[in-house]
Amino acid sequence: MENLYNKRYLIKSNSYMIDLFNVDFITWKENENETGTYWVKLHIGTKEARYVCSSLEELHGLVKAWTRLRGEEIEMEEEDLIW
Repeated sequence: MENLYNKRYLIKSNSYMIDLFNVDFITWKENENETGTYWVKLHIGTKEARYVCSSLEELHGLVKAWTRLRGEEIEMEEEDLIW
């Protein structure tokens, strides 16, 4: 995942950087207009940051990195995120 640095910091170019350790939970859905891309919300307290994953592989990498930082990386397949 090219926008994830040190397996912890998500950078959206020209916009923001988020420390995934501070994210409370993540929600996502497939973009209805561009199949294969995913709209992601990173919830931090009462705030949220929006990010677009360009593929299921990128979404999978983001979720796995977040679970690892929260203390236990979850073993899952990419398909587990969209069923």
